[in-house]
Amino acid sequence: MRGGYLEEESTEGKKFEKDRYPYMFLNWWQIDIFNYFSHHFVTIPPEDYTRIAHKHGVLSLGTFITEWIPGYDICSKILENEGSVEKTVDCLVAVARFFGFDGWLINIENKIDAGKIDLLIQFCSSLTEKSKKMNENSKVIWYDSVLDNGKLHWQNELNEMNRKFYDACDAIYLNYNWKDKELLRSAEFGVLDRIFVGIDVWARGCVGEFHCDQSFALAKLFHMSVALFAPGWIYEKFPEENQICKGIHFWSKLLPHIRTRPLTSINFGTNFCTGMDQNWHYRLSTVQLQPQILSSFCHQVIDSTGLTLFGRNRKFLLFTFDSVNYSTLTITCTTSNSIDLLLNRSEIMDKTGDSTWHIDKPGNLESISILTSSNDETVIENFSIDSN
Repeated sequence: MRGGYLEEESTEGKKFEKDRYPYMFLNWWQIDIFNYFSHHFVTIPPEDYTRIAHKHGVLSLGTFITEWIPGYDICSKILENEGSVEKTVDCLVAVARFFGFDGWLINIENKIDAGKIDLLIQFCSSLTEKSKKMNENSKVIWYDSVLDNGKLHWQNELNEMNRKFYDACDAIYLNYNWKDKELLRSAEFGVLDRIFVGIDVWARGCVGEFHCDQSFALAKLFHMSVALFAPGWIYEKFPEENQICKGIHFWSKLLPHIRTRPLTSINFGTNFCTGMDQNWHYRLSTVQLQPQILSSFCHQVIDSTGLTLFGRNRKFLLFTFDSVNYSTLTITCTTSNSIDLLLNRSEIMDKTGDSTWHIDKPGNLESISILTSSNDETVIENFSIDSN
């Protein structure tokens, strides 16, 4: 967004004027992979983004990009021989290991000499293999650009002309100008969930902006994955508006077409911080675990600390779990007003303290919900859960 490496993404963060927001990505439970993209040759995700991603069980990828004439010159040096290929691969693997992220998007947007294609495939294959040895969960994703004859020609599909790069990597990210027939043809050449249908929020070549759900629906119809480019559009397009509410507006339309991942652990705590404090100083380093579903009735308000629930006697689903076993369970939830906790959507838990609920017999945890009382607003200030 805006060239990447913004001031607010630095360790120190940035002080904003009251009611002026940075872009705040909060829908971590709706994605599997976070890719930090810029047009720098090697883009390393800010460390706090990687920390936040991992906290939510999301992979964090950097970007390796070459473009146009300067990109051709860079590729010519890298693809000079097998030794230069492996040296570059080793450097990229070492960078990912040092900064703790999980792989790379490879974006080659310049022609490649036909005689160097085998070396480019070796580069992709070796980077994928060595990344896996360093991190078994790593991903290397190829962007639909160069063909196996060296020409730069976006295909908007997986086919015989770009399949070798797909085979050498973990997945392919299709360019945005696809139609139904391109997706149908792509299904003949690869595993469906390893084909990422490119959707540009800026609507360059596909249905985007606040209508991205239409593009998501088509990708879902074909059982393919999605690569959503530039969700920060909501900030660049509406820089003076409340970015929490704008994010809810954008992502709520996508929820019917995407999977919200359940939690697989039940030992954690959070105050739901977005990174912005009450003095309007934004720091990525302070972002905490987010609720699984944000809505106009359940979201953070900068002038208060925690997660605000709007509505009387209303049930709010806070977290879902992958049927996690526990022997005993202790939940601490500090709120501004009295609440009830619901286990597995229906069972009201017995309170054992001012802000504590405890279960001393084994069970399976599938969800935790909160039932508000007669107050119009209830703020969850802190939430933690521990099990044995």
